[in-house]
Amino acid sequence: MVDILMAVFNGENFLAQQLESLMSQDFDGFRLIACDDGSSDGSRDILEAFGARFPDRIKTVYNDKNVGVRENFFALMALSDAEYIMFCDQDDVWDSGKVQKTLDVMRQNEYGGPLLVHADMRVVDSGGAQLAPSFNKMQSIDPRKNTLNALLAQNTVTGCTVMINRALADIVKKPCCDTLHDWWLALTAAALGRIVYLPEQVMDYRRHGANVRGARDMSDAGYIMGRALDSSDARAKIRLGYAQSAELARLYADKLDERQQKMLLDFGACLNKNKLGRLAATAKYRIWKQGLVRKLGQLFYL
Repeated sequence: MVDILMAVFNGENFLAQQLESLMSQDFDGFRLIACDDGSSDGSRDILEAFGARFPDRIKTVYNDKNVGVRENFFALMALSDAEYIMFCDQDDVWDSGKVQKTLDVMRQNEYGGPLLVHADMRVVDSGGAQLAPSFNKMQSIDPRKNTLNALLAQNTVTGCTVMINRALADIVKKPCCDTLHDWWLALTAAALGRIVYLPEQVMDYRRHGANVRGARDMSDAGYIMGRALDSSDARAKIRLGYAQSAELARLYADKLDERQQKMLLDFGACLNKNKLGRLAATAKYRIWKQGLVRKLGQLFYL
């Protein structure tokens, strides 16, 4: 059984199309668990209508007040006891073979321990017109660079393409730091299990004004300049890397090997180091972002 977890908040513009794509999957051994996070639009009505059409396939829960995407997804994970779990945004469109293809890769690579599988996707605009045939190429990301030190610097795993197995779901602990579920799952899998990449576009990722995070073209000079000038955002992301490192060391101390624990404690301590100390730890453990532009920004805002 596969559980698909969907976090919903004011998603009436695209929610029905996404639900139709889920209900049109080639693989039918799945359940959708959707949590409406206090929507004030028509999202709840849409969920209830689809629930009436597919009562054996859709389970819906509701939050009385908005808790945010991060808390919503962690709460949804706690509701699932399925062998495999996938994560779903409200505004995308899944290919009909997405679940089956991801599950096939999962089963081909299972080894008895924690495993995460993720894939690529196409980028489309609000109307569904294609903006880029590959999210990873648009972002200048190499998803095969998925070691723990690489992921501490930069997340290369997008949650809406992810499937995890029960072994990973059972050991994941919610961190205190303000990170999203996909980065934390990737870090946990890199530290305690394995990550496998499916080099295929399995869905349309919709970029629009209400996205929590949107795909941005790393060849766009204007975007690069804007990011370079936004020092608060750049520094916040770097500090988040330190905080996640410290949280991994704290939460999984009994499961990490000595080398991992030393790296995580040392890098996590960068929160209290001067710039030279932060640079030394970053260089020592090769915790670098991908690409020259990102590395230069990282060096500047350390």
